[in-house]
Amino acid sequence: MILRNPSRLTCLAAAALTGLGAPALAQDAEQPLCGGVQAAFIGADGASSDVSDADDPLLTSLRAAEGNDALIAFRVGADSESLRIEAQSGGDPALELLTADGDLIAENDDTPESLNSRIETNLGRGNYCVRLISVGGGDIAATVQIGRQDQPRLLNETGRTGQINACDAQTATVPFGGEALDAALADGAVSIGQPGTDTGYYRFALSAAAPVTFRAASPTLDPHVRLFDQGGNLIAENDDADGTDSRLDFPSTLAPGSYCLGVAALSPAEGEITVSAETLDRDAFLQAAYRRGEIPPPADSGYPVQELDLIGTRDMVVLQDGSAQWFRFSVEAPSVVIVDAYGALVGGDPKLVLFGAGGQVVAENDDYEGGLDAKLGPVLLEPGSYRMALTDVGRQNQTGAPMRPVGLVFDLFQRVPKPE
Repeated sequence: MILRNPSRLTCLAAAALTGLGAPALAQDAEQPLCGGVQAAFIGADGASSDVSDADDPLLTSLRAAEGNDALIAFRVGADSESLRIEAQSGGDPALELLTADGDLIAENDDTPESLNSRIETNLGRGNYCVRLISVGGGDIAATVQIGRQDQPRLLNETGRTGQINACDAQTATVPFGGEALDAALADGAVSIGQPGTDTGYYRFALSAAAPVTFRAASPTLDPHVRLFDQGGNLIAENDDADGTDSRLDFPSTLAPGSYCLGVAALSPAEGEITVSAETLDRDAFLQAAYRRGEIPPPADSGYPVQELDLIGTRDMVVLQDGSAQWFRFSVEAPSVVIVDAYGALVGGDPKLVLFGAGGQVVAENDDYEGGLDAKLGPVLLEPGSYRMALTDVGRQNQTGAPMRPVGLVFDLFQRVPKPE
């Protein structure tokens, strides 16, 4: 997430062009309002602002002054367009992509290769805005390019970049799952290993619609994934769905057709990434969510939940193996509860989340006072039943991970009635 001063809502409606040979900004009567600020369209006239019709990428130069951002607007004339939006500067630029109403669609600060910025996404017909932000403040000038995936890119950054480019017919790919991935998944999960220094592209086909989950996991690296259709259009992408591992879920089925899955580590290094696909089973998906501590398991789920007596239990030690451990307790009267979790000295990073009877989050904590231990509360609880999840950040849902002891200390304070 890009942090910036709220005063930047008074950003520049347009920026002066420098002598880069870029077209002048249009004074269009239908200029969109981007978050309450009227922005000029890129191009000399309305038609040249349409990236769908442009023979070349739309190119301009913007300058963001200290405390102010720069805005530029463009059009998409096609029903669906796969775009690449880039900013190149000697400083540290960041980009935000907005609807004409000012709603945030996508954002990027640094590419995997540099301090430059790049957004790749699919957009439908309509008007859009791009905001240039100077990260850290100060004046910044940047070349901004808005182009289709089939057009030349502005940033030609190479090397061990961790960059996943659009996967098209010319991309070298590895077959994944045989002739039809859905047929292969009927026999179980399909997986393949990838060196952490590489960017891998895996081509697969679905003969029928299938609910499927794709994962990229590594014990030492931070992989990310991008899924493209047969034409190289981006369908979905993910980073850090499960700790630093990535996951793409298609519970309502992925349509028949040919696809390409791109996988890379954000910071390429020695190590291995496991790329896998499996049928998305509802019950298995929910069990995994319980193991990650994301949602409390209902009584009929079969997931183990330990009963606690906060009045009779002052402290305890549990063994954390990477899966969430769930506890249930009740309070009979309005009570203040404090729970401490200690595990940093043995390499743990405990996190506590407290849920109410309806599954809502009541309180949560990770890294209390800058350390790795957790402290939940003091929190005032009304009479009722509560469930609490203990997880080890960075090892969530890693069944079979090495055990680490975590100490839990409970404090319960109830109002003592005055004697009659």
